[in-house]
Amino acid sequence: MDDDTVFECVVPHTGDGKVQISFNDETFNQVLPQASSVLLTEGTTSYIDGVLICSAKLLLDNRPLIDNDTQFMVHDLETGSYHLLFARGSANKYTLEKDIHSTNDGQQFPWMSDEKVSFCRTNCSSPNLYHIGEMRQTYNVSRYWRYRIAVWHGILLMFAWWVLGSTAILISRYFKPLFPRNKLLGTAVWFQLHRDMMILSVIIQVICVIFIFYQAGWVWYQCSYMCTSDDFAKKMHAITGFTATVLALLQPVFGFLRPSPTSNIRPFFNWGHWFIGMFSWAVASATIVLSLPMGKTGLNRLYGHVPNWIVLGYILFFIACNLILEIITIASNKNKIEGIQPHRFTVGPMGMALANLNTPIKDAPIEVPKRTKARVTVVLVHLVVSLSVNIAFAVMLFRALWSHSP
Repeated sequence: MDDDTVFECVVPHTGDGKVQISFNDETFNQVLPQASSVLLTEGTTSYIDGVLICSAKLLLDNRPLIDNDTQFMVHDLETGSYHLLFARGSANKYTLEKDIHSTNDGQQFPWMSDEKVSFCRTNCSSPNLYHIGEMRQTYNVSRYWRYRIAVWHGILLMFAWWVLGSTAILISRYFKPLFPRNKLLGTAVWFQLHRDMMILSVIIQVICVIFIFYQAGWVWYQCSYMCTSDDFAKKMHAITGFTATVLALLQPVFGFLRPSPTSNIRPFFNWGHWFIGMFSWAVASATIVLSLPMGKTGLNRLYGHVPNWIVLGYILFFIACNLILEIITIASNKNKIEGIQPHRFTVGPMGMALANLNTPIKDAPIEVPKRTKARVTVVLVHLVVSLSVNIAFAVMLFRALWSHSP
């Protein structure tokens, strides 16, 4: 339902109604008074015993008289065949301004003909009368499930990026010197935690992206003629979200192809791996911001700008965690023993073994990492805050969902 020419009848319980033409651009309906004045004549409406009757004469030859800036909104009905879309709903009894129709499958949701119909006056091969026997409301997934997929999409992706991804970034950046003699499942503690969290994050992202495209009928969202700021945010949400997922998928590939610790290009890999990770996190965070005004979330509609402040607060909190941990790291490295590098890797004839990851280059006494508890505390506090934000948004999303689709 987008880019539709609409012939509408708005009828009060008593008094005269009106017949007019409007234009639908998926989420926005624009009444076309000038087009209505040149195309429609002899319009009549009535509402008797619960039955709405509406009629008008359509002057197809007058289409060139429509203003140039709105002429594209009125389809040339004689040049092709079209699906018929029927909708009903309520309107203001004083101004006759229409309310939005139901957004859930049911009696109040629009339905569409399976068969296309043609409007023809001369040399016609199409029938004079159509019997519309097959109609439907949903062509892919019912809106009941589309809304639920969208809600879980948002909750799980926020968990993937802000709980798993953010924590994995902090661990990778600031946990390398910690626990130098300890292994977790045969490899360095920081590496195992970072890798497992990011792999789980990527798996969740891929599943969520597949399901959101499935509920959309495998169609990439495009902004159309009446592209409002909210519509543009929806378009950019799809672009930035897909970009973040692709970048996240590339990270483990780059990690598998990383050069040896003694390679001259290893520093470039380290910086590149860090940059792509942080850039994808920033893009994912922007995607979350763009989701707030979207209709399926209902966040800004129901909660105003509260979700925006929560998002801003978390982003600033994550930046603060990085700054605090950076200060702790700098302070801890002031008295670092020269030559002792507990975060380096050991490389043998058969390559780098997982069991040797983070093993010191030499077995000299290793300086006990300083402020270990402080680093762990900051990361744990971040984990609690990110989970709290995720839970808060889950509650808001489900409340918004149940308000219109119980």
